[in-house]
Parts: sequence; C-alpha cells; structure tokens
Amino acid sequence: MDDIAAKIVTIPRRMYSEDKSPFALLKGTGYFEVHGQVSVSDIREAVAHDPECVGEWFQYVEDKRSSSGWYVGPNEEGLFEVGFYDSAAEPNRSSRMQYETAIDACAAFIKQEIEDMRSGK
Repeated sequence: MDDIAAKIVTIPRRMYSEDKSPFALLKGTGYFEVHGQVSVSDIREAVAHDPECVGEWFQYVEDKRSSSGWYVGPNEEGLFEVGFYDSAAEPNRSSRMQYETAIDACAAFIKQEIEDMRSGK
C-alpha cells in the first residue's frame, strides 16, 4: 500500500505536469481496487516522506471550483481543520475535525477527498 499512497499524495503535483484530472490520476494509482486497504496512516506516512505535498494539497483546495466538498487548512485557533463545505446547507461547514499538525490534517483530508472521488460524489 506504500507505493499506492506515495502516488496518491502527489496527485496535485501531477495534475499539472501530466495534464490529467485528479480522478484519472487517482484511478491510475490502483486505489480503486484496494481502497479499503489504504488507511489514513498509510497516507500520513507518504505525506511525511514528501512534506512538500502538504502545500500542494492546500493549494488544490484553494483552486477547487465547487459549491461543496472537503477542505483543509489552518484555522483561527492555530490548528489545522478538515471539514466538509456545502454552500446549500446551514451551517455551511460540517464534519469538522481539528489536528495539531499540517501532515495529520492533510492525510485525513486526502482520504476523505479520494473516497469522494471514488464514490463519484
């Protein structure tokens, strides 16, 4: 699973260099076939080995053009927050989780984001 996780964490970087959609890149990792075996811990380890990807995922969130979806970033309390944003819902943000490190938050966000991609949300 380490190889798949290592490919997953570079999706934002490869979107531009390979000119492919995040979905196509995720599919190319083999994740769809083994999604239940790739844990947040596997992804966290891959992020820790490639810490530059944290900023790339944060930028990916900033560049997303959708009315709903997962987000990650620093919050007012000096922590990192992962949550789901839905412009049609009240309140707009739900499933909020806080993390002390950007690496932990990024790994949690990536798992949520790729699960949404896999399930077609």
